[in-house]
Amino acid sequence: MTLTQPIQIIGAGIGGLTLARCFKNRGIQSIIFEKNPSPAHHNYGISLQPWTTKLLTNVLGIDESTFARRVAVDGSRGGMGQVYPSHVSGLGSGKGGPKLLRAHRGRLEGLLREQLDVQWRHVLEGIEASGTGHTLTFKDREKVECGLVIDTSGVHSPIRKSLVPDVQLNVLPYVVFRGTRRIDRTAFKAIYESHSKDGNVLETKQGNTLLQISINDYVQDSEAVDISYIYSRPSHSNSEDPLHRPDRALNQASDISEAFFAEVSKLRDLEQPFKDAFDEENVRKGRTLHWLMRDVLVEKDELVRLASQGKGVYFIGDAAHALPILGGEGACFAIRDAAELAGCVEDARGKDGEVVVDAEMFYGRIFGDWEEGMRMSEERLRKMHAQGRSSL
Repeated sequence: MTLTQPIQIIGAGIGGLTLARCFKNRGIQSIIFEKNPSPAHHNYGISLQPWTTKLLTNVLGIDESTFARRVAVDGSRGGMGQVYPSHVSGLGSGKGGPKLLRAHRGRLEGLLREQLDVQWRHVLEGIEASGTGHTLTFKDREKVECGLVIDTSGVHSPIRKSLVPDVQLNVLPYVVFRGTRRIDRTAFKAIYESHSKDGNVLETKQGNTLLQISINDYVQDSEAVDISYIYSRPSHSNSEDPLHRPDRALNQASDISEAFFAEVSKLRDLEQPFKDAFDEENVRKGRTLHWLMRDVLVEKDELVRLASQGKGVYFIGDAAHALPILGGEGACFAIRDAAELAGCVEDARGKDGEVVVDAEMFYGRIFGDWEEGMRMSEERLRKMHAQGRSSL
């Protein structure tokens, strides 16, 4: 694809923002189109692998300590975003595990977004091939003529649905609910802090049901602490499962069945802080969402076809290879995808400023890792729900 115009990026999530920062560092013009009217309020944590943290600090031009203070869920109180407590062996950032960083997604996106050109309220309605590249049609906006288009718009990508409609999301056989609560600082210190120590995630099991508590935001001067919980189990295979709803609509995520609260009420012999987090009355007071564990992988030949032959549409992150929310590393992959693609664009740039991006080379370099990422994420889900009880 020959590039003579600013690169159009669809989606102002982590992948799109990282890509635009990489382009900016290389002197390559880009514009991000985002459907939301303003930055999304993402008040939750994501786990970053050490190589992801290093990549981001290089892109942002800051050291890791500064990065942690800016984005770690506990950065404002001097924490470094450690995932599991340091006294727990074999888990995450415990002894023997990789030193993951638990980052606040909203603050991470805010840091990446600094000095970038984001066009808000641009709801993409269609994309059509034109003589010079593509025409983007946005709701209540003028059409945009463009050359190279990069789709980073996520698992429900409208471009993927339009250009490769036969590619369908795969819903995995798990029941997952995520809730959020704001806890008074005094209650947090009494019930949660002594158990979490220097970590930000706690887990336990009852049978094959995983119970997880995460600190989303611990601001030093705030009177409250934001936490979330995960209730997750395999779906029932031999009988009808009222909580496994693979065909539910997107707008039904907040429709929570009484059967879920009935299951929570049957949890027995929980120690603190799980006893408080999964108390039925407390769960009812918080905001709960039903999550579907979905993945998808667009075939490599299809991706190359869409990027070649003058079409010039590239897919990265969840738009090309979505991973399940639990067990996956979608944010890490999206960041790495962005850095790889930006490097390919820079390498292909000629002296006259034109770029001929080699789609076969880009996808050939990265597609095998996507396949392995999907395999590993599904394997992690199985291990997370293996019969037993953790020591946390």
